[in-house]
Amino acid sequence: MADSNKIASILEALGFEEAKKLKEADIFIVNSCSVRQKSDDKAYGLGKVIKKLKEDTGRVPICIMAGCVVGSAVGVRKRYELDYLVKKTSWVDLYISPSQINELPNILMPFLVEKEISIQSGIKKLPSNIEDIDLKTNGDSAYVNISYGCDNFCTFCVVPYARGKEISRTKEEILKEIAKLVKKGVKNVTLCGQNVNSWGLTPQEKSKIRIGGEQKLPFADLLRSIHDIPEIEKIEFISSNPFDFTQNLIDIFKLPKISNYLHIAVQSGNNDILKSMNRNHTHEEFIDLINRLKIVRPNLEIGTDIIVGFPNETREQFMDTVLLFQQIDFAVAFISMYSPRKGTISFKTLDDNVPIIEKKWRHSYLNKVWRDSKK
Repeated sequence: MADSNKIASILEALGFEEAKKLKEADIFIVNSCSVRQKSDDKAYGLGKVIKKLKEDTGRVPICIMAGCVVGSAVGVRKRYELDYLVKKTSWVDLYISPSQINELPNILMPFLVEKEISIQSGIKKLPSNIEDIDLKTNGDSAYVNISYGCDNFCTFCVVPYARGKEISRTKEEILKEIAKLVKKGVKNVTLCGQNVNSWGLTPQEKSKIRIGGEQKLPFADLLRSIHDIPEIEKIEFISSNPFDFTQNLIDIFKLPKISNYLHIAVQSGNNDILKSMNRNHTHEEFIDLINRLKIVRPNLEIGTDIIVGFPNETREQFMDTVLLFQQIDFAVAFISMYSPRKGTISFKTLDDNVPIIEKKWRHSYLNKVWRDSKK
Protein backbone atom coordinates (compact mmCIF):
# COMPACT_ATOMS: atom_id res chain seq x y z
CA MET A 1 0.00 0.00 0.00
CA ALA A 2 2.89 2.35 0.75
CA ASP A 3 4.37 1.71 -2.71
CA SER A 4 0.96 2.03 -4.39
CA ASN A 5 0.43 5.41 -2.73
CA LYS A 6 3.84 6.53 -3.96
CA ILE A 7 3.10 5.41 -7.52
CA ALA A 8 -0.31 7.12 -7.47
CA SER A 9 1.24 10.30 -6.07
CA ILE A 10 3.80 10.40 -8.89
CA LEU A 11 1.12 9.90 -11.54
CA GLU A 12 -1.07 12.61 -10.02
CA ALA A 13 1.90 14.97 -10.01
CA LEU A 14 2.21 14.23 -13.73
CA GLY A 15 -1.38 15.37 -14.26
CA PHE A 16 -3.21 12.03 -14.18
CA GLU A 17 -6.21 11.32 -12.01
CA GLU A 18 -7.65 8.04 -10.79
CA ALA A 19 -9.99 6.33 -13.26
CA LYS A 20 -13.27 5.01 -11.90
CA LYS A 21 -13.37 2.08 -14.32
CA LEU A 22 -10.63 0.13 -16.09
CA LYS A 23 -12.15 0.82 -19.51
CA GLU A 24 -11.66 4.56 -18.89
CA ALA A 25 -7.99 4.27 -17.91
CA ASP A 26 -4.99 5.35 -20.00
CA ILE A 27 -2.64 3.52 -17.64
CA PHE A 28 -3.28 0.34 -15.65
CA ILE A 29 -0.70 -0.45 -12.96
CA VAL A 30 -0.54 -3.80 -11.20
CA ASN A 31 1.50 -3.41 -8.03
CA SER A 32 2.16 -7.08 -7.40
CA CYS A 33 2.81 -9.05 -4.21
CA SER A 34 4.88 -12.23 -4.26
CA VAL A 35 4.93 -13.34 -0.64
CA ARG A 36 2.85 -16.42 -1.52
CA GLN A 37 2.43 -18.32 -4.77
CA LYS A 38 -1.26 -17.40 -4.77
CA SER A 39 -0.22 -13.74 -4.93
CA ASP A 40 1.87 -14.41 -8.05
CA ASP A 41 -1.01 -16.30 -9.65
CA LYS A 42 -3.46 -13.45 -9.00
CA ALA A 43 -1.15 -11.03 -10.80
CA TYR A 44 -0.71 -13.39 -13.75
CA GLY A 45 -4.47 -13.95 -13.92
CA LEU A 46 -5.20 -10.29 -14.64
CA GLY A 47 -4.27 -11.05 -18.24
CA LYS A 48 -7.78 -12.50 -18.65
CA VAL A 49 -9.25 -9.16 -17.55
CA ILE A 50 -7.18 -7.28 -20.12
CA LYS A 51 -8.07 -9.76 -22.85
CA LYS A 52 -11.79 -9.38 -22.16
CA LEU A 53 -11.46 -5.59 -22.04
CA LYS A 54 -9.95 -5.61 -25.52
CA GLU A 55 -12.68 -7.92 -26.80
CA ASP A 56 -15.41 -5.68 -25.34
CA THR A 57 -14.01 -2.23 -26.13
CA GLY A 58 -11.34 -2.69 -28.80
CA ARG A 59 -8.76 -0.88 -26.68
CA VAL A 60 -6.58 -1.46 -23.65
CA PRO A 61 -4.60 0.92 -21.43
CA ILE A 62 -0.85 0.94 -21.12
CA CYS A 63 -0.26 -1.98 -18.74
CA ILE A 64 2.51 -1.67 -16.19
CA MET A 65 3.50 -4.38 -13.73
CA ALA A 66 5.30 -3.20 -10.60
CA GLY A 67 6.12 -4.77 -7.26
CA CYS A 68 7.68 -7.96 -6.03
CA VAL A 69 6.78 -10.22 -8.95
CA VAL A 70 8.94 -7.93 -11.10
CA GLY A 71 11.61 -7.58 -8.41
CA SER A 72 12.06 -11.34 -8.50
CA ALA A 73 12.97 -11.16 -12.21
CA VAL A 74 15.48 -8.29 -12.22
CA GLY A 75 18.51 -7.17 -10.26
CA VAL A 76 21.42 -9.06 -8.76
CA ARG A 77 19.28 -11.44 -6.66
CA LYS A 78 16.62 -12.38 -9.20
CA ARG A 79 14.84 -15.71 -8.68
CA TYR A 80 14.04 -16.19 -12.36
CA GLU A 81 14.78 -14.52 -15.67
CA LEU A 82 12.66 -11.66 -16.99
CA ASP A 83 11.84 -13.80 -20.04
CA TYR A 84 10.03 -16.21 -17.69
CA LEU A 85 7.85 -13.37 -16.41
CA VAL A 86 7.25 -11.93 -19.89
CA LYS A 87 5.92 -15.28 -21.12
CA LYS A 88 3.45 -15.37 -18.24
CA THR A 89 2.37 -11.74 -18.68
CA SER A 90 2.43 -11.04 -22.42
CA TRP A 91 -0.25 -8.36 -21.88
CA VAL A 92 2.18 -6.16 -19.90
CA ASP A 93 3.88 -3.26 -21.73
CA LEU A 94 6.33 -2.20 -19.04
CA TYR A 95 7.91 -3.66 -15.91
CA ILE A 96 9.29 -1.71 -12.95
CA SER A 97 10.82 -3.21 -9.83
CA PRO A 98 10.20 -1.81 -6.32
CA SER A 99 13.57 -0.04 -6.47
CA GLN A 100 12.56 1.79 -9.68
CA ILE A 101 9.44 3.56 -8.43
CA ASN A 102 11.23 6.92 -8.24
CA GLU A 103 12.27 6.48 -11.88
CA LEU A 104 8.68 5.99 -13.07
CA PRO A 105 8.36 9.35 -14.92
CA ASN A 106 11.46 8.72 -17.05
CA ILE A 107 10.61 5.07 -17.66
CA LEU A 108 7.03 5.89 -18.62
CA MET A 109 7.82 8.74 -21.03
CA PRO A 110 8.56 6.71 -24.21
CA PHE A 111 5.28 4.80 -23.86
CA LEU A 112 3.30 8.01 -23.37
CA VAL A 113 4.89 9.56 -26.46
CA GLU A 114 4.04 6.44 -28.47
CA LYS A 115 0.40 6.60 -27.29
CA GLU A 116 0.31 10.38 -27.87
CA ILE A 117 -0.45 11.09 -24.21
CA SER A 118 1.08 14.40 -23.15
CA ILE A 119 2.34 14.97 -19.60
CA GLN A 120 4.68 17.90 -20.25
CA SER A 121 2.73 20.22 -17.95
CA GLY A 122 2.84 17.65 -15.20
CA ILE A 123 6.56 17.04 -15.45
CA LYS A 124 7.18 20.66 -14.53
CA LYS A 125 5.36 20.03 -11.25
CA LEU A 126 7.66 17.19 -10.21
CA PRO A 127 10.15 18.13 -7.48
CA SER A 128 13.82 17.81 -8.34
CA ASN A 129 14.03 15.10 -5.67
CA ILE A 130 11.19 12.63 -6.14
CA GLU A 131 11.34 11.86 -2.40
CA ASP A 132 9.82 15.33 -1.87
CA ILE A 133 6.68 14.53 -3.83
CA ASP A 134 3.32 15.36 -2.25
CA LEU A 135 2.12 11.95 -1.02
CA LYS A 136 -1.47 10.71 -1.01
CA THR A 137 -2.89 9.81 2.40
CA ASN A 138 -5.63 7.55 3.72
CA GLY A 139 -7.56 10.03 5.83
CA ASP A 140 -5.65 10.67 9.04
CA SER A 141 -3.39 7.61 8.57
CA ALA A 142 -0.36 7.03 6.36
CA TYR A 143 2.28 4.42 5.59
CA VAL A 144 5.90 5.54 5.63
CA ASN A 145 8.68 3.38 4.21
CA ILE A 146 11.76 3.56 6.43
CA SER A 147 13.77 0.88 4.64
CA TYR A 148 13.71 -1.30 1.56
CA GLY A 149 14.84 -4.86 1.00
CA CYS A 150 16.04 -7.63 3.28
CA ASP A 151 19.31 -9.47 3.91
CA ASN A 152 17.99 -12.17 6.26
CA PHE A 153 17.57 -14.95 3.65
CA CYS A 154 15.11 -17.17 5.48
CA THR A 155 15.29 -20.30 3.36
CA PHE A 156 11.62 -20.25 2.31
CA CYS A 157 11.34 -16.53 1.59
CA VAL A 158 11.27 -14.61 -1.69
CA VAL A 159 11.65 -11.15 -0.12
CA PRO A 160 15.47 -10.77 -0.31
CA TYR A 161 15.18 -11.46 -4.05
CA ALA A 162 11.99 -9.52 -4.76
CA ARG A 163 12.91 -6.43 -2.71
CA GLY A 164 16.68 -6.54 -3.01
CA LYS A 165 19.45 -5.50 -0.64
CA GLU A 166 18.42 -3.97 2.68
CA ILE A 167 18.76 -0.18 2.51
CA SER A 168 17.65 2.31 5.15
CA ARG A 169 16.29 5.74 4.38
CA THR A 170 17.88 8.53 6.38
CA LYS A 171 16.26 9.80 9.55
CA GLU A 172 16.11 13.26 7.97
CA GLU A 173 14.11 11.94 4.97
CA ILE A 174 11.70 10.02 7.18
CA LEU A 175 11.01 12.91 9.57
CA LYS A 176 10.65 15.33 6.66
CA GLU A 177 8.06 13.04 5.05
CA ILE A 178 6.14 12.68 8.32
CA ALA A 179 6.17 16.46 8.80
CA LYS A 180 4.56 16.89 5.37
CA LEU A 181 1.97 14.23 6.19
CA VAL A 182 1.17 15.95 9.50
CA LYS A 183 0.39 19.16 7.58
CA LYS A 184 -2.16 17.14 5.59
CA GLY A 185 -3.89 16.02 8.77
CA VAL A 186 -2.15 12.69 9.37
CA LYS A 187 -2.19 11.61 13.02
CA ASN A 188 -1.38 7.90 12.74
CA VAL A 189 1.70 6.53 10.96
CA THR A 190 2.75 2.99 10.16
CA LEU A 191 6.48 2.59 9.59
CA CYS A 192 7.15 -0.03 6.93
CA GLY A 193 10.14 -2.20 6.14
CA GLN A 194 10.94 -5.85 5.60
CA ASN A 195 12.91 -5.76 8.85
CA VAL A 196 12.33 -2.49 10.66
CA ASN A 197 14.38 -3.48 13.72
CA SER A 198 17.62 -3.25 11.77
CA TRP A 199 16.91 0.22 10.37
CA GLY A 200 20.07 2.29 10.35
CA LEU A 201 22.42 -0.63 11.04
CA THR A 202 25.28 -1.76 8.85
CA PRO A 203 25.36 -5.49 7.95
CA GLN A 204 28.24 -5.91 10.41
CA GLU A 205 26.33 -4.21 13.22
CA LYS A 206 23.18 -6.18 12.42
CA SER A 207 25.02 -9.51 12.65
CA LYS A 208 25.93 -8.79 16.29
CA ILE A 209 22.36 -8.04 17.43
CA ARG A 210 20.68 -10.78 19.44
CA ILE A 211 17.18 -11.25 20.79
CA GLY A 212 16.75 -9.65 24.21
CA GLY A 213 20.25 -8.17 24.12
CA GLU A 214 21.31 -4.83 25.55
CA GLN A 215 22.36 -3.24 22.26
CA LYS A 216 20.93 0.20 21.49
CA LEU A 217 19.02 0.22 18.21
CA PRO A 218 18.82 3.26 15.91
CA PHE A 219 15.22 2.20 15.23
CA ALA A 220 14.31 2.76 18.88
CA ASP A 221 15.78 6.26 18.65
CA LEU A 222 13.76 6.92 15.46
CA LEU A 223 10.56 5.84 17.22
CA ARG A 224 11.28 8.21 20.09
CA SER A 225 11.80 11.10 17.66
CA ILE A 226 8.49 10.41 15.93
CA HIS A 227 6.81 10.03 19.32
CA ASP A 228 7.96 13.56 20.16
CA ILE A 229 5.95 15.04 17.25
CA PRO A 230 2.92 16.61 19.01
CA GLU A 231 0.45 15.99 16.18
CA ILE A 232 1.22 12.25 15.95
CA GLU A 233 -1.19 10.21 18.08
CA LYS A 234 -0.34 6.62 17.15
CA ILE A 235 2.73 4.81 15.80
CA GLU A 236 2.74 1.30 14.36
CA PHE A 237 5.55 -0.59 12.66
CA ILE A 238 5.85 -3.67 10.43
CA SER A 239 7.61 -6.01 10.16
CA SER A 240 9.75 -7.03 13.10
CA ASN A 241 11.81 -10.19 13.36
CA PRO A 242 12.40 -11.84 16.74
CA PHE A 243 16.15 -12.33 16.47
CA ASP A 244 17.10 -8.64 16.65
CA PHE A 245 14.41 -7.45 19.07
CA THR A 246 16.57 -6.07 21.87
CA GLN A 247 15.57 -4.82 25.32
CA ASN A 248 16.10 -1.28 24.03
CA LEU A 249 13.26 -1.81 21.55
CA ILE A 250 11.11 -3.68 24.09
CA ASP A 251 11.26 -0.59 26.33
CA ILE A 252 9.74 1.49 23.53
CA PHE A 253 6.37 0.02 24.48
CA LYS A 254 6.44 2.19 27.59
CA LEU A 255 5.65 5.12 25.27
CA PRO A 256 1.88 5.76 25.07
CA LYS A 257 1.71 6.53 21.34
CA ILE A 258 3.21 3.17 20.35
CA SER A 259 0.45 0.88 19.06
CA ASN A 260 -0.91 -1.83 21.30
CA TYR A 261 -0.53 -4.35 18.47
CA LEU A 262 2.77 -5.91 17.41
CA HIS A 263 3.16 -8.29 14.48
CA ILE A 264 6.22 -10.48 14.84
CA ALA A 265 6.60 -13.64 12.76
CA VAL A 266 7.72 -16.79 14.58
CA GLN A 267 7.11 -19.24 11.63
CA SER A 268 7.53 -22.43 13.72
CA GLY A 269 7.66 -23.63 17.30
CA ASN A 270 10.30 -26.30 16.69
CA ASN A 271 13.98 -25.38 17.00
CA ASP A 272 15.22 -27.78 14.33
CA ILE A 273 12.72 -26.44 11.82
CA LEU A 274 13.57 -22.86 12.80
CA LYS A 275 17.24 -23.65 12.14
CA SER A 276 16.37 -25.18 8.77
CA MET A 277 14.40 -22.01 8.00
CA ASN A 278 17.45 -19.87 8.98
CA ARG A 279 15.31 -17.95 11.44
CA ASN A 280 18.09 -17.24 14.01
CA HIS A 281 15.86 -17.59 17.06
CA THR A 282 14.58 -20.49 19.15
CA HIS A 283 11.19 -21.40 20.61
CA GLU A 284 12.48 -20.53 24.08
CA GLU A 285 13.91 -17.17 22.99
CA PHE A 286 10.60 -16.22 21.40
CA ILE A 287 8.67 -17.07 24.57
CA ASP A 288 11.15 -15.00 26.61
CA LEU A 289 10.75 -12.07 24.20
CA ILE A 290 6.96 -12.10 24.51
CA ASN A 291 7.21 -12.35 28.30
CA ARG A 292 9.52 -9.31 28.37
CA LEU A 293 7.14 -7.36 26.15
CA LYS A 294 4.22 -8.25 28.43
CA ILE A 295 6.12 -6.94 31.45
CA VAL A 296 6.40 -3.55 29.75
CA ARG A 297 2.90 -3.61 28.17
CA PRO A 298 0.74 -6.29 29.86
CA ASN A 299 -2.19 -5.94 27.45
CA LEU A 300 -0.06 -5.92 24.28
CA GLU A 301 -1.68 -7.87 21.44
CA ILE A 302 0.64 -10.09 19.40
CA GLY A 303 0.19 -11.20 15.80
CA THR A 304 2.34 -13.76 14.00
CA ASP A 305 2.98 -15.80 10.84
CA ILE A 306 3.31 -19.59 10.77
CA ILE A 307 4.33 -22.10 8.11
CA VAL A 308 3.18 -25.69 8.53
CA GLY A 309 4.53 -28.62 6.53
CA PHE A 310 8.01 -27.22 6.01
CA PRO A 311 10.37 -29.81 4.43
CA ASN A 312 11.21 -32.66 6.84
CA GLU A 313 8.82 -31.38 9.52
CA THR A 314 7.46 -34.37 11.44
CA ARG A 315 4.11 -34.52 13.21
CA GLU A 316 6.00 -34.37 16.51
CA GLN A 317 7.84 -31.21 15.44
CA PHE A 318 4.57 -29.67 14.31
CA MET A 319 3.15 -30.28 17.79
CA ASP A 320 5.86 -27.93 19.14
CA THR A 321 4.12 -25.18 17.16
CA VAL A 322 0.81 -26.23 18.70
CA LEU A 323 2.48 -25.94 22.11
CA LEU A 324 3.63 -22.43 21.23
CA PHE A 325 0.03 -21.46 20.49
CA GLN A 326 -0.95 -22.81 23.89
CA GLN A 327 1.80 -20.77 25.55
CA ILE A 328 1.08 -17.48 23.75
CA ASP A 329 -2.32 -15.92 23.19
CA PHE A 330 -1.91 -14.68 19.61
CA ALA A 331 -4.45 -12.01 18.69
CA VAL A 332 -3.77 -12.62 14.98
CA ALA A 333 -2.23 -15.67 13.31
CA PHE A 334 -1.60 -16.05 9.59
CA ILE A 335 -1.11 -19.78 9.09
CA SER A 336 0.16 -20.99 5.71
CA MET A 337 1.05 -24.34 4.19
CA TYR A 338 4.60 -24.51 2.87
CA SER A 339 4.99 -24.34 -0.88
CA PRO A 340 8.38 -24.29 -2.62
CA ARG A 341 9.10 -20.96 -4.28
CA LYS A 342 11.30 -20.94 -7.37
CA GLY A 343 14.82 -19.65 -6.67
CA THR A 344 14.68 -19.76 -2.86
CA ILE A 345 17.18 -21.73 -0.76
CA SER A 346 14.62 -24.33 0.34
CA PHE A 347 13.51 -24.78 -3.27
CA LYS A 348 17.10 -25.53 -4.26
CA THR A 349 18.20 -27.65 -1.31
CA LEU A 350 15.17 -29.29 0.36
CA ASP A 351 12.58 -31.76 -0.86
CA ASP A 352 8.96 -30.73 -0.42
CA ASN A 353 8.34 -34.07 1.29
CA VAL A 354 5.38 -33.43 3.59
CA PRO A 355 2.28 -34.78 1.78
CA ILE A 356 -0.37 -32.21 0.91
CA ILE A 357 -3.02 -34.11 2.87
CA GLU A 358 -0.79 -33.84 5.98
CA LYS A 359 -0.19 -30.13 5.36
CA LYS A 360 -3.94 -29.55 5.13
CA TRP A 361 -4.52 -31.47 8.37
CA ARG A 362 -1.87 -29.43 10.20
CA HIS A 363 -3.26 -26.19 8.77
CA SER A 364 -6.78 -27.09 9.89
CA TYR A 365 -5.67 -28.38 13.31
CA LEU A 366 -3.58 -25.30 14.15
CA ASN A 367 -6.34 -22.96 13.01
CA LYS A 368 -8.74 -24.81 15.31
CA VAL A 369 -6.31 -24.53 18.22
CA TRP A 370 -6.04 -20.79 17.57
CA ARG A 371 -9.80 -20.28 17.18
CA ASP A 372 -10.51 -22.29 20.33
CA SER A 373 -8.13 -20.04 22.24
CA LYS A 374 -10.34 -17.06 21.35
CA LYS A 375 -13.49 -18.56 22.94
